[in-house]
Amino acid sequence: MPKAVLGEKTADADTESLASNDDTPGFDDTGIPLVDSESEDDTEDEDEDEPALRYKRLGGSVPGLFEKDTASTLRACERFLVLGTHWGNVIVIDIEGNLIKQWRAHSATVNSVSVDLDNEYVASAGDDGRVVVHGLYNDDITIVDYSRPVKAVAIDPMFSRKRRFVCGGTGGQVIMYEKKWYAKGDTILFTSAGPILSIQWMDSLVAWACDEGVQVYDVGRAMRITQIARPEGSPRADLFTCRLQWRDSLTLDIGWADFVQVVVLKERAPDALGPLLYAEISVLFRTDFVVCGLAVYRSQFLVLTYGDHETVDQGRVDSNGGGQERNRNAQAPELRVINRNIEEMSSDALPLDGYSLLQPNDYALAYCPPATPGEDPDTWFILSPKQLVAVRPRGLADHVQWLTERENYQQALSDIEDAYAGRGPWAMYRDQVKEPEYQAIGQHYAQLLMDAGDSAEAAKVCLRVLPRTGETESVAAWESWIFAFAEANALQLVAPHIPTAGLSSTVYEMVLAFLLTSDIAQFKELVFAWPPTLFNAFSVALAVEDQLEKTTGDREALQETLAFLYDRLNQPAKSLKYHLELFTVGVLDRIRRENLFDAVRDKAELVMRYDDHELGGEARSLGDRCEAKGVVLLTDNTDAIPCSSVVKQLVSSPEHLHVYLHTLLGKDAHLGAPFADLQVELYAEYDPAKLLSFLRISTYYTFDRALEICEERGLVPEMVFILGRMGDNHRALMLIIERLRDVPRAIEFAKEQNDPELWSDLMVYSRDKPEFIVGLLELGGTLTNPTKLIRSVPQGLIVPDIRRALTNVLYDYHLQVELCTDCKHVLDADCELLSEGLRRVQHQGLAVDGDQMCLVCQDSLAGSVALSFWCGHVFHDRCVLHPDVLKKTMLKIQVKWQGKKYEVDVDTTQPGEVFKMQLYSLTGVEPDRQRVLVKGGQLKDDTTMTSLGLVDGQILMMMGTAGELPKAPLQP
Repeated sequence: MPKAVLGEKTADADTESLASNDDTPGFDDTGIPLVDSESEDDTEDEDEDEPALRYKRLGGSVPGLFEKDTASTLRACERFLVLGTHWGNVIVIDIEGNLIKQWRAHSATVNSVSVDLDNEYVASAGDDGRVVVHGLYNDDITIVDYSRPVKAVAIDPMFSRKRRFVCGGTGGQVIMYEKKWYAKGDTILFTSAGPILSIQWMDSLVAWACDEGVQVYDVGRAMRITQIARPEGSPRADLFTCRLQWRDSLTLDIGWADFVQVVVLKERAPDALGPLLYAEISVLFRTDFVVCGLAVYRSQFLVLTYGDHETVDQGRVDSNGGGQERNRNAQAPELRVINRNIEEMSSDALPLDGYSLLQPNDYALAYCPPATPGEDPDTWFILSPKQLVAVRPRGLADHVQWLTERENYQQALSDIEDAYAGRGPWAMYRDQVKEPEYQAIGQHYAQLLMDAGDSAEAAKVCLRVLPRTGETESVAAWESWIFAFAEANALQLVAPHIPTAGLSSTVYEMVLAFLLTSDIAQFKELVFAWPPTLFNAFSVALAVEDQLEKTTGDREALQETLAFLYDRLNQPAKSLKYHLELFTVGVLDRIRRENLFDAVRDKAELVMRYDDHELGGEARSLGDRCEAKGVVLLTDNTDAIPCSSVVKQLVSSPEHLHVYLHTLLGKDAHLGAPFADLQVELYAEYDPAKLLSFLRISTYYTFDRALEICEERGLVPEMVFILGRMGDNHRALMLIIERLRDVPRAIEFAKEQNDPELWSDLMVYSRDKPEFIVGLLELGGTLTNPTKLIRSVPQGLIVPDIRRALTNVLYDYHLQVELCTDCKHVLDADCELLSEGLRRVQHQGLAVDGDQMCLVCQDSLAGSVALSFWCGHVFHDRCVLHPDVLKKTMLKIQVKWQGKKYEVDVDTTQPGEVFKMQLYSLTGVEPDRQRVLVKGGQLKDDTTMTSLGLVDGQILMMMGTAGELPKAPLQP
């Protein structure tokens, strides 16, 4: 594995340290160690693995503290670090190296420090034999002197409540000091044959290392749980400090000399004898180096190592032969990552200051839990006498820098994007790489791709990294890249993804102009998608029209674009042209709905073509074509679309003109009057079968012109009709006889004209033509004289079927005689029957009800002689026959209407309907329009005039509008 090498010390390092590391490369500005040139040469042909960790020397107050003192021990907490020095000082610094607190706790080397769970008290043990517990936030100080060097101390995690700690040293005893309100004192937990070198406390469990191995003691139950013996062949216990680390409340990691153990404490069965917990070694392996520190990194072992197998072997020799001599040519320590399969994943050499003179026990590795678990990264600190280095997992920024230095920009961008999305191993470090840095990396990569000629890949990168905000930097970046792709003739790659806000209209119009000549489909898509404020639609429309004149290929896309642009510009006269050319569905309905008839005034030909498209390619009848939406639209709106304008446009398309004029004829024959001669020609050309019908309906065509057209095309029936209307019946008859030789038609024509001379001409012409003789006899009816016709037949002329024809004539004659006779008999019988019925009715009496009223005096008819008339009126005999009564029934009244007075004789025995008819004859106001005001309201038709109580000379008021006065009957 390639080994990363820690850099040189800062500028204030001593000359000797710098001299001993002349070939060692230093830190860069970010604190990431550099690979020395020799290692690069050795691995030039191999794939280089990315380092897993990053290193940084602590600055702040640390360099100043180490100028006059050297560190001996280290303890890390969430918020600060505690250092012990060889001068007996206890120093508290934050994780950046800034001094928080410092005090002189001992007169000799501080061998161990410990911090309670609340981070309020710090315990220290030194070679002066004392254990000092110092409050960080108060003046509470506890000092216990044991008179012999104390090598290890562990404060109770709950010290603020229980006031106790465990310590041990060269005396071989593990002592628990406990201070209660009533007393204080020491309790010996264990006695060893050798010194106590390391103690760690977790919850109620305390672990320590001694010559016998690692002991685990349960403080709550005051009993020792287990002992983990040292493996066989291990060096002397005091030569290499045992590194203990509680991973959790039941897992203990042990690194001692050249072996690593993981001990798991498990509960015994309820019925088992012995302590409640027992120890089980889950991992055990030996190394070829000395373990100077042990921690866990992502379920892997993080091991600070010293030397190699020779160092371990030398330790074994020293165990037999005496003390350990300080090596003056020691190797730099290494930080190794070892997985659960005991495979080394990475190894970083750490050339700390003065490492060549240091021994394994001079180093320490402390784990600093994150302040916010799950969000902040883990941190470890490596301590040497003159240096303190922070070790953290390489974050996203480190990873990205490592990739970009090797020009692996694609992977760098992908990892940043995954981190932003909360995916992958770098998600928790996403805040390390800000958006501008991500964009800068992407743009640099895109520029490299552009320089290499890979515009397509560069476009993909730009679309990923370019910002999409309205800020000035974002706009400038987009505009710069748009011009760059334009120069590379690859603008189509980014055009669909350009932001639709913020950029200048010049940029958008430049993009459209480029696509107009290179990619019409994409051009159309952008015009439809972009908001109307981005570009000048009128300018773009002019450019498209110019391109349309030059293009012979994809014209449809350009036409659709123009239709869209002119709709956006609210210019329907222009947009409808392209909609009609494209046969846009519903365009005719839109014209009606939005009243856009003026916009299609000059587009009659396009409207007719639209109909052709709607009807399909198959031949359609004239009736179907006349019912199509387009021609109906033109003919229904002749006010907005004048007929003359349509005819001028359709002259070049006579078939469409024929359809239009035929439809117009069905709507209003008068509208097509100016074009009657043209219409005759169109019927003769495209629909001769309907020409005769048109000639019969229309009165606006010129006879001579129509006759000329029919003569050119040999349309004899039409010529006959025209000649008939011209009054040239003889010529018309000759056409029927000579060219059509149609006897029934000739006879029919003669009947229509009802001209005796025409019949004479027909008989003269027919006298030597047998078929005409027979035809006249059979079809002439009463209009011809059969006797005269037969007498005109030349002698000796053979007339086929003459016998049958004469028989039919005689039969018809006898039939007519019989019909007349029978009709007379029927008429006589009907007259006799009706007369008899009238006589019977007039001899019948009329019933008179006694409750009826006399129409003159309005008295009851009961008990009086009454006269009843067939009209239904009933009177007293005295009322009808008496002269004075007769005078009372006839009154003269005046009717006032429109300022004039009319004198009217009123028969009071008649109903109001008779009176209204009298007024109609005088004023011309029809009865149903008359409003005659009388007492009680208006005069009704069934009201009897007697009931109104009228008197001579009375004036009535009438209202109503007069029509034409009824005309007097003609004199016989």
